[in-house]
Amino acid sequence: MHESHGAGGGGETTGESRVLLRTVIAIVAVYTGLRFVLPWLSVWTGLGQNPAPVPGSAMAMYMMCAVLGALVYVSSDEQRWRSFRAPIVRLFLLGDGSDRRPRLVVLGLVPLLVGWIAWGQVAVRGEVPAVVRVQHPAQPGTYEGLRNPFRELDEESLTAAVREGTVQYQKNCRPCHGTNADGGGPLARGLRLRPVDFTDPGTIATLVESYALWRIQRGFGGLPQLATPWHSAMPAWEDEMDDDEIWKIILAEYRIAGKEPRMPEGEER
Repeated sequence: MHESHGAGGGGETTGESRVLLRTVIAIVAVYTGLRFVLPWLSVWTGLGQNPAPVPGSAMAMYMMCAVLGALVYVSSDEQRWRSFRAPIVRLFLLGDGSDRRPRLVVLGLVPLLVGWIAWGQVAVRGEVPAVVRVQHPAQPGTYEGLRNPFRELDEESLTAAVREGTVQYQKNCRPCHGTNADGGGPLARGLRLRPVDFTDPGTIATLVESYALWRIQRGFGGLPQLATPWHSAMPAWEDEMDDDEIWKIILAEYRIAGKEPRMPEGEER
């Protein structure tokens, strides 16, 4: 009798574990289908040449539905629900304590798994963008003939304009581009794409001033499609400042960075 009861208990335990195992396999199958199979459907059906990955937000929503659906299914029948939760309860709460090693392993892996997922969400990635990024797209034709009017002033008036522009720069631009125009402002670390370092010879020193006017006035919203992916946080200042204020800021940017603007084609300093 004692042996028969033990055999029956082992069979019951196996049946309980089978319900939990099937549920886990179903959830893993849903994830695998969404992550690896669904993106290739467009290729297999001839609708596209490249796989179309499921967006992260959609993946999270679908997986949440899958988990909730599995819980609804296993809880719709009392016997099935008891079989599903019995191994979990036995492992974490009501085990007899004869062998603690499996429990300790699971309890040790859960924090590690949560930490790994959290790290994956915030870690900085060095992935190559799918689209070649154009750092300096061509400016609109309406800006090509513009010149900084304050460059034509005498030295004293130019110095005064630079001083006014410096005040505006420190007020409006310093939080991102930094006090020294090196892209190291206090808000720079919170941006996905680091602000431009104006002291780098490959940045504003290679551009005419009208280009800087365009970028300041229009911000990231004025960038053409060719310039993606930018992830720029540059706001549009055209409604906040008039042209003269922006031209003065441009003077200050070059002066603070210790650079000179590139002259338009056919012109000399």
